[in-house]
Amino acid sequence: MQSVKEFYQGQSEDCTKQLAGISSRLKWLAFFRLLAFLMIFVPFFIFGLRGWISLPVSLAAIFVFFFLVKKHIQTERKQKEAAIRKKLAEDELLALDHKFNQFKNGSEFSDPDHFYSYDLDLFGEGSLFQFLNRTVSVGGKEKLADWLSSPDLDGKTINEKQKAIRELSVNNEWRMKFRVAGLLFEEDEPLHKEMLDWSAKGLRLPKASLIKIFLWLVPLLTFAALVPAILGFSKLFVWSMVVVQWGLLVYFRKEVSYYFQYFGRKSALLDKYHSVLQVIETSEFKTENLVVLKQKIVSPEPAGKIISGLKTWTDRFEYRQNIIVMFLLNSLLLWDVRCMFHLWRWHNEYHSKLASWLDVIAEFDAFVSLANYAANHPQFAYPEVVDDDFIYSAKELGHPLLESRKRICNDFEIAGWSKVMIITGANMAGKSTFLRTVGINLVLACTGAPVCAAGMKFTPVLLYTNMRTTDSLQKEESYFFAELKRIKRVLDLLEQGIPVFVILDEMLKGTNSVDKLNGSKALVEKLTKLKSVSLVATHDLKLSEMEHEIPGKVENRCFEIRIVNDEMIFDYKLTSGITQTMNATFLMRKMGII
Repeated sequence: MQSVKEFYQGQSEDCTKQLAGISSRLKWLAFFRLLAFLMIFVPFFIFGLRGWISLPVSLAAIFVFFFLVKKHIQTERKQKEAAIRKKLAEDELLALDHKFNQFKNGSEFSDPDHFYSYDLDLFGEGSLFQFLNRTVSVGGKEKLADWLSSPDLDGKTINEKQKAIRELSVNNEWRMKFRVAGLLFEEDEPLHKEMLDWSAKGLRLPKASLIKIFLWLVPLLTFAALVPAILGFSKLFVWSMVVVQWGLLVYFRKEVSYYFQYFGRKSALLDKYHSVLQVIETSEFKTENLVVLKQKIVSPEPAGKIISGLKTWTDRFEYRQNIIVMFLLNSLLLWDVRCMFHLWRWHNEYHSKLASWLDVIAEFDAFVSLANYAANHPQFAYPEVVDDDFIYSAKELGHPLLESRKRICNDFEIAGWSKVMIITGANMAGKSTFLRTVGINLVLACTGAPVCAAGMKFTPVLLYTNMRTTDSLQKEESYFFAELKRIKRVLDLLEQGIPVFVILDEMLKGTNSVDKLNGSKALVEKLTKLKSVSLVATHDLKLSEMEHEIPGKVENRCFEIRIVNDEMIFDYKLTSGITQTMNATFLMRKMGII
């Protein structure tokens, strides 16, 4: 079976060859297109206006010219698709080498007040979001961020997400196809918001019924007037109808201008939506989650086909950019008014459905990111969801953002509610990293994604951390007060009966040692009386005595270090008991501070 690395390497090589061939083909198409354009006029120079051969040759050249223009556009699109695919493959090869700075980091979602995202580095440079993110739409990016910051706590929903991610993770080609389609146009937040606003905003078109009559009657009369003109009779009627068409265009100029501006800049984005929807619509899925999503865009009529209809008219509206084409079409077919009317009619009929279609794209987009992560890390395990009494049990649990050669994994288990695990250890022994490891894998588990472990059982639960509290001059808050606010916040949740998994790193750092110990003991005792599970990292070894004071509720774990030949040795392995070695004085002496 082909590995994911072999797939990406093959994609990169194939696209490199394809791009070379396309480049050559484009040069020949450009040459023949120029030749066809010249042949439109050459017969008239050779045979004159009355030459019997001039008109047929010129018309044939026009046909060939537009055919070559169409082929050139199609070939350019293939070139763009191949270039995108090549870039995606190369980016994934870098990601497999644990280099993922090329992906968007989601810094706009960073929130220091969030329950856990700031402490766990969910967003920003080097974050979990950047590690996972392969989204190709603004909606998909927002959906992925939402899944990470507000994960599901329902076991059935998590299991369904796991199935969807599993299905998409084994289809490398489909994921690549989806992402290529999604990157044909790079949308931004303002444009995305404009598209969403369509669902809530109707467009007015005064005299729509009258315009509909004009659209078939005026061109009909214009073409009827061409008959006597061609036969050599009066041309007055023809010119009169041309004046009428341009008079109507002037009359509706404000509406035409508004619709052109409203729809014009969205043409490329609509092409992207159409391409992505087609990828979904033409695919068969087995997982219920994916089947339901697909059904939302294919029933009663395929959304891709509907979007294609809109794009057709936005493209036709663009013809007015060419002054010669614009003059001819508006003189014969009332073109600008026609395009405006069809865009209004489309919007009037379908605009309320657009938000739902975009949400389907966004959800597939988020699933593709998580499936890509699963495919790139086949050694990671899908956790088992346990909805009974609380459990978090993992074999070889590690931090997914650490390179595998640097990652130290630990077995970890805490079971039952109202439990507190106190973790001690020297500076740099691995306490904070371990807390983040536990937290970030719980987040992944609740999104339905694989976790960085050989195996894991867990109970979905709300996560709350206090690890990186900062003071705020703007809010006139001290460090200590800010910390107390976060602790009060989680206690309020628990007292409301909401179960919480609590992670605390060095409680009450902003006060003196005696006050800190007394306050920490009181907090630990309170946590053992509430429906919570807590991990508490501390340097205060006296806090570990609570294992004997509240047996069965408090247990001790530690990260130990060894000092050999005046050097510190870290193994970053979690063990039972209380640390026996501290290193602050040793480090100060080693650095010449004391």
